[in-house]
Amino acid sequence: MKKGTDKTDVFPGILRGDGDKVQYKCTVALVTKLTPGTSANAVASSLRIDSAGQSLPDGMYRLDVRGRIFKVRREGGKWPILQL
Repeated sequence: MKKGTDKTDVFPGILRGDGDKVQYKCTVALVTKLTPGTSANAVASSLRIDSAGQSLPDGMYRLDVRGRIFKVRREGGKWPILQL
């Protein structure tokens, strides 16, 4: 990654809800921001759900992305941005 650049990678994911009885395919974006400093570089990463294929009800879900599981809560029709 070049100095001062941001990088976005897109991965397929699975959202599971209602005690894992239902599952939905989704698209997840991993955003990495590099902030150059005088003595070191700062790296910040975040994960966001871009598309769930359909409008899901608010509630608790488990997001599976490349074998890692994250607990997410959909509120007000919006997904949270997970700071990694």
